[in-house]
Amino acid sequence: MIEETAIVTRVMDGQVWIKSLQSGACGGCSQQSSCGTATLSKWLPKREFSVECDRSLKVGDQVKVAIDDSQLLLSSLLLYLLPLLITLTGVGLANTFLPVTLTDAWLPEMALSLLLLTFWLINRLQSLLLLYFCFRPQILGKL
Repeated sequence: MIEETAIVTRVMDGQVWIKSLQSGACGGCSQQSSCGTATLSKWLPKREFSVECDRSLKVGDQVKVAIDDSQLLLSSLLLYLLPLLITLTGVGLANTFLPVTLTDAWLPEMALSLLLLTFWLINRLQSLLLLYFCFRPQILGKL
């Protein structure tokens, strides 16, 4: 588990809105590349977001938030493997269904366009993809 300290900003209907407390010392630390706290603070947005919680918390409480390590692998696959798979599948389909003269002339451009389009879509949908499907933060406890 990768853990981070956060502060509760809102509480409503079983949802707790939290905001990451990034440590100011992370920037100067020599262990930043291998530190779980630094990694988590990069992934957690600097804005507030909701987490399902059944604990009784109030605004201003500091809590320990954790993300499972296996979810980092899932997000890596999503961010790195998905664009390559879409590009290769699109190139294969274009090569199969489009005329040979068109694919000979435009196949590299089609591949690059598909790759860039996939990166753009992941960028646009990152809050939905990462926070709701890959990263399911959990509140471990109150500090």
